[in-house]
Amino acid sequence: MALAGAVLFTFAPGSSGIAAAAEPKTEAQQIIKVAKAQVGDPWRYGAKGPRAFDCSGLVIYSYTKAGEAKVIGKGKIRSARALYRYFKAKGLASRSNPKPGDLVVWGGGTHIGIYVGKGRAVSTLTSGVRVHGVHAVRAKFTAYLHTGMSTKAIDGSSIALVSTATSSNGTKKIAIGDVRRTDGLVNLRTGPGIERARLTTLRDRTKLVVLGKGQDTRGRWWLRVEAGSRTGWVAKWLTD
Repeated sequence: MALAGAVLFTFAPGSSGIAAAAEPKTEAQQIIKVAKAQVGDPWRYGAKGPRAFDCSGLVIYSYTKAGEAKVIGKGKIRSARALYRYFKAKGLASRSNPKPGDLVVWGGGTHIGIYVGKGRAVSTLTSGVRVHGVHAVRAKFTAYLHTGMSTKAIDGSSIALVSTATSSNGTKKIAIGDVRRTDGLVNLRTGPGIERARLTTLRDRTKLVVLGKGQDTRGRWWLRVEAGSRTGWVAKWLTD
């Protein structure tokens, strides 16, 4: 989609709050580096770069140049709304727990950008490619689309994430018996991974009792849980 409205405020190039690294170590950092290099380029409907972009065009350009087009449907999904539906159907859309390299959707799919961390995103606005606050876009925030790029090293290996939950004395590892809640509609699966069969779809704020945890083939954390009378696996990033 071409989109979107102006932001209420923006940040100048280089002020995204992400510390500059000499060389990106993760695919998320590489994707963000590509996207931020386009800051200042103009918006043009249907443009996919390299000198002008619309919102989905910037996403496709950044992921493709970083060698990760497969994650967003090989670049063949050409609108913000279609990308939103694509990730939502895989159970990878939620309103919390964003990681750098995830996508951000506004207006139910009228606008899309790339999450860069600390509550900010880079996207193509009508004023051009900008780094801005997630909630600074005129269109209402809809969801984060979880890509898993923050846990994938540029060499293709996985970067393990420590699963933590806040406690009164700091943080601790998620333990058996901990209680969490689903964040939106979440698929309960037979194992850790979106390729595993779906047992059912849990409602928003469903109570989950943690029975264990594990990682899928892309290194992302999943939780084995008890949800009422059902037992299965849910993506950790879709719970809080």
